[in-house]
This record gives sequence, structure tokens and C-alpha cells, in this order.
Amino acid sequence: MGLRLVGKSIKMAMRSRMRFIIFTLMYTVLMLWNAWNLQSFTLPSEVEGNVLLLAISIGSTVVLAILYAWIVINYRKREIATLKCIGYTNGNIRTLIVGELVWVTTMSFIIVAELLIHITGFTAFINLTTGNPTEPILRLLPIVISFAMFLISQVLGILVMYSKILKLRPIVALRVLK
Repeated sequence: MGLRLVGKSIKMAMRSRMRFIIFTLMYTVLMLWNAWNLQSFTLPSEVEGNVLLLAISIGSTVVLAILYAWIVINYRKREIATLKCIGYTNGNIRTLIVGELVWVTTMSFIIVAELLIHITGFTAFINLTTGNPTEPILRLLPIVISFAMFLISQVLGILVMYSKILKLRPIVALRVLK
């Protein structure tokens, strides 16, 4: 049942294309910025990390995750109520929404990884002709930590919004929403 629900949640995310594209791009930019700020703290370098920038990037990650969970639940009220009418439990609906949120985060991580692989390959090719050693722009550890922070923030966002799912009654599906 769980894998089937995850597949349905991916289809639900892809059905709302514009919201999916916008939040995937926002998550991608924020994940890159977050990883960049984290790298300044995890690697010994001559550039000191700015604590304020790191705090802002982490705070914006949490705020954006909660905002996206709120948007998904508010725009899917009628669908959630309809699913409750046909017998879905609150746990099933939570799995659908968590799957959608994790799908957006995973797609952003894949875009970040792909982008960094291509940039590193391009700079390695350029530096190969000049004979300079190639150093990657971002290391793997800050990217993975940033991805984990996004996943934890998504879970935090869904926990904050889970009370809205519990309070939503199936009668909402029959009412005309304005």
C-alpha cells in the first residue's frame, strides 16, 4: 500500500506543474546556497564562514518547507476531502502529501547534483588545458547535509500542517469552494 501511495503522490505533484516547477527551482537555488554556506564551515579554508548567512539559509529552508506544505494542503482541500469520502485514512493522506513534498526535494537534489557534475567537468576540462589542478566548487558532504536539512524541514512542515488534515471533514468535497 505504501509504494502505491508514493507513486500516486508523485503523480499528484506532477499534475500541478507550475507549482512543482516553481518550488523545485526555489529549492534548487536554496539548496545550492545552503550547501555553499555549509561548505565554508566544514572545510578548512582561508574564507571564514558567515554565521548570519548560514542562519538565514537554514531559517529560509524551514520557512519555505512549512510554506510549501501549507500551500499543498490548502490547494488540495477538495481532493483530500474526496479521498476521505472514498475511505482514505488520515495516515494515507499524510503519506500522499509527504510523498509529494519529498519528491520536490529529491528532484531539487538531483538538479543540484547534475548541475555541479557538469560545472566540475567543464572546469576540469578547461584546467586540463592549462595544467592547473581542479578543485570542485562544492564538496559532497555539504550537499548531502543540505539535502538532509531539507528533508527534515519537510517533515517539520508536514507535522505543522497535519492538524489541518485531521480537521478537514469529507463534507468539504460536496461544498462549492469559492
